[in-house]
Amino acid sequence: MPGTQVRTAVALYFDGDLDEAEAARRAGLSRAQLRRYVRTCGSVAPAPAAGDADPDADARS
Repeated sequence: MPGTQVRTAVALYFDGDLDEAEAARRAGLSRAQLRRYVRTCGSVAPAPAAGDADPDADARS
């Protein structure tokens, strides 16, 4: 189970407060380890706002 330091760094990375390199440094992980953790940690990104919607998304579906 990752420690609080890792979870905090990942949360800050998700929020855009840290870039990947800084988040990895704060977590005490390599950038590859951070990317693997981010992919597998089960965090859910918020849904895009209506203004962020891709107008061509329906055409590609």
